[in-house]
Amino acid sequence: MAAIVLIGFMGAGKTTISRKLSMQLKKPLIDMDTKLVEEFGCSISQYFELHGEAAFRQEETKLLKNSLQEEAIIATGGGVILQEENQRLLTDHLVVYLKADPDLLIKRIRQDHKQARPLALDKDDTELKELFFSRKKHYETLADLTIETTGKSPAEVVSEIIKQVMNR
Repeated sequence: MAAIVLIGFMGAGKTTISRKLSMQLKKPLIDMDTKLVEEFGCSISQYFELHGEAAFRQEETKLLKNSLQEEAIIATGGGVILQEENQRLLTDHLVVYLKADPDLLIKRIRQDHKQARPLALDKDDTELKELFFSRKKHYETLADLTIETTGKSPAEVVSEIIKQVMNR
């Protein structure tokens, strides 16, 4: 079984689900945001401030290319789907879209004090919804599997992913 790539908007649960999925399937985990923070030696927010979004997206693409070589569970950042090169890279891999209601996503983003999201810091809820809807089509187009996560526990989501992956 090759890599399983989790995509979705900020707050969709990619990090949480990828950890649990990695443990259940006994596959290595690559959390792209965590790996980038380790490589940068600073937070993603700080990197954005120092180098800008374009530089961040270049580093993200490099990491995605390398990560897709592994037989791993890959948790991507919410904006990984924006780059055409990344879209091409993802078409050859099993991509799981973690879909959730935009209001729930915004609530999770606002409640998550551990992970500052640079694109959410200066946006109000309406702007975040606009960002979500501007990305939604990419998530849906790239996904081999779409898992609705609203109202489900992480264990239920992981179980559903495993069931659908095994039935492919």
